[in-house]
Amino acid sequence: MVSEYTYSPHVDFYIDMINRENGYDMSGFHIHHKYEIYYEVEGTRRYFIEDAAYIVNAGSVVLIGENQIHKTGSVGDTPSNRIVCNFSADYLKEISDSFPELDFFSFLSDENNHLLSNITVKQQNYIYSVLQQLIQAQEDSTPEGQALKKMLLATLLLQLKKMCEAQHEMGGDNGRVTNRIVSQIQSYIAEHYAEKLTLTDIANQFYISPYYLSRLFKKTINLSLIEYINGVRIKAAQNLIEKTNDSISTVAEKTGFMTSAHVRRVFKEATGLSPQQYRQYFKRVNKLE
Repeated sequence: MVSEYTYSPHVDFYIDMINRENGYDMSGFHIHHKYEIYYEVEGTRRYFIEDAAYIVNAGSVVLIGENQIHKTGSVGDTPSNRIVCNFSADYLKEISDSFPELDFFSFLSDENNHLLSNITVKQQNYIYSVLQQLIQAQEDSTPEGQALKKMLLATLLLQLKKMCEAQHEMGGDNGRVTNRIVSQIQSYIAEHYAEKLTLTDIANQFYISPYYLSRLFKKTINLSLIEYINGVRIKAAQNLIEKTNDSISTVAEKTGFMTSAHVRRVFKEATGLSPQQYRQYFKRVNKLE
């Protein structure tokens, strides 16, 4: 399963293509210390990244930065076909160190670049071709095969960066699905995530019914309200785990989780690591750097 590679810190590169005959929704959001390139070969998907949702049509590319919450969902019960590539910055360290004047990665995290849709058929074919070559080369463990994968990926990143710049220059839409009420609620959650939050309380705060709020939130950003709140809290917990020596119970208290057990369960579902494992991993990686 993709999640094994998405969640495993020791895997620096993974690429996979999946065809689905029917609609499919990820069971929940996830986060990883890797970048991601997602190419929609066929069909239409809804993609949630950080605090926004995007409609992704065939021939479009989704770009995701390190540590950004994301989740995909179906648009109707229709077939879809996608390629997803996960990779760490360390995977291209030799190449990026050789060209210090080039930034291979930061554009992937820019919210204006999350959806790359204003591209020509020729550009789409190029992206698809490179991703296919990466799939074919994935099992090649020879030095030649390893070099080929890294050079293909680095070249693809530079081309995607140019396409993003061109989309900006042409005034292309960033593709976000927006709703005024949902945006206001997101701002409210950002300020109050450490407090006890319920569907009813938030609905009352904005003078709407809990039922309407629940449906509106899910329709707009492809996450339930509780999923979104947990996502905000996990990001906050991640920050505390990385930057403080707070106990897990203290982290839970500061980020709005009811118990240590609750934060452990949600954190592992989202990152593939327990809070303790994540802290050890983060310290080890930063010590190496």
